[in-house]
Amino acid sequence: MARSKLIIPAALVLWLLPWLASPAPAQESAPPAWQALAPGLEFALWENLIPSRSGSSRVALLRADPKRYSFKVLAAPRGEPGYTAGQWQEKSGALAVFNAGLYTPEGRHLGYLLQDGKELSPLVAQQDGLFLASPREPDLPAARILDLRYTPFDPGLNPYRQAAQSLMLLDRFGMLRVRRSAKVANRTALAIDDKGRILVVATEGGHTLWELAQALKDSGLGLREVMTMDGGGESQLALKAADFSYEHYGRPSPAPDLPWARQTLPAVLAIFNPE
Repeated sequence: MARSKLIIPAALVLWLLPWLASPAPAQESAPPAWQALAPGLEFALWENLIPSRSGSSRVALLRADPKRYSFKVLAAPRGEPGYTAGQWQEKSGALAVFNAGLYTPEGRHLGYLLQDGKELSPLVAQQDGLFLASPREPDLPAARILDLRYTPFDPGLNPYRQAAQSLMLLDRFGMLRVRRSAKVANRTALAIDDKGRILVVATEGGHTLWELAQALKDSGLGLREVMTMDGGGESQLALKAADFSYEHYGRPSPAPDLPWARQTLPAVLAIFNPE
């Protein structure tokens, strides 16, 4: 008697690929070992927060108190390519610089961008995450993340001088705001925790967005809203505080043996010492 064969539709195979290709579960990781760089400014390299699909498993965490430090948008003149995070940091004298959101292939920031009260690019409907800093009114939070799915925002009535828009990764209800995908890349995320501190997250290895969102949800860091910034070669973090420095540049491709050049960024977010 002939045996019947199980035929799996090609569409179902493609749908299952991200799950079938999932990395091994992470080991139980200890909390990050925070290093105090200055009052209200901490850094950690966290092992095993999330299994890496390519490259290092370390995740860089920078946590800053926005009451002590200022956040500003830095942008190149229209049509100019900008600089790498390290070059932006050196030219501006900032403590830290990281990518400010999504960028088009032509080298433009994609989404609302506000520098010192001047609008550089307009609000877009497809992105629900909005980072705001430098309020004009002293009773407002020094920095915050708005989830535009739940909080209306009118650029004409914006009481903040600095703003950068991107996609939501994780919301205050613990909902992951990205779909499962097989795309692996270095990642940058920007978050606010339950104490109002701002966290910059930069992965040294390659991950999917869904995996990063799930890891941050389970991290125990008390995160409220989390935005995803651009990934791949645009995922960058440069930090220099006193005698401590750290730089990370994402790869355009997850393949570790391919040569690559550091990507320039047309606009970035920077953290400065109090004025």
